[in-house]
Amino acid sequence: MQHSQIQLPTLTKTNKVILISMGVLFLLSNILKASGGVNLTAYLGLSPAMFFSGHIYEILTYPLMAGGIFDILFNGLLLWFLGSELENQWGMRRYIYFLLSSTVGAGIVYLLVSSLFLSGNGLFNYPLYGMHGAGSALCLAYAVLNPDRIFTFMLIFPMRAKYFCMILVGMLLFNGFFTPAKVLAWGHLGAMGFGYLWMVLISSNRLKLGSNKTISKKRPKSKANLRIVEDDDEKPPKYWQ
Repeated sequence: MQHSQIQLPTLTKTNKVILISMGVLFLLSNILKASGGVNLTAYLGLSPAMFFSGHIYEILTYPLMAGGIFDILFNGLLLWFLGSELENQWGMRRYIYFLLSSTVGAGIVYLLVSSLFLSGNGLFNYPLYGMHGAGSALCLAYAVLNPDRIFTFMLIFPMRAKYFCMILVGMLLFNGFFTPAKVLAWGHLGAMGFGYLWMVLISSNRLKLGSNKTISKKRPKSKANLRIVEDDDEKPPKYWQ
């Protein structure tokens, strides 16, 4: 009888730096808010009003701001379990470019939707922050590369990664059309879209990231449509929970 096992990947250097940065900024934000009433998220989160006033750096800093302990915990687990394995498969450089493309893409979509539908509204000043968009992109990338990997959804329901990703996309689409936080949902969908576009460009060998290695177009047939794994001999475990 085959039993599922909890096999934890090693937390990679990139994800470790991201998590430490998130923790430090979270503590600093709370200290400044408690001592002087300064809201650090208003300066480092991605606010359309601030961005179009010249604070363009916010499109890079907003993922590092967390709204609470559970944000750090949830996104930290995604970075640890999914991000670390993807970084081990892709390498640090390609993984960093993936995160940048997805987070910047989420910011672009958020700014675009806010400008079209929220200009003159109080929500135009509301900042986007957190790693939720990048986390959604990680789930998509993982489902594309490992469609039949077993997840335990909500710690109760086992399902394949591809179905988990479909449910995630469906929930974001519902939020994007029918909830007050629709602009945030479209930002997360933007992260998934730009992350997938990056994977398509890499898998078709149209984009080179300064590496002398190229990705062979001839790969063994697989259920996954995209593969960006340099070494196919080391396959990750099938089960997660």
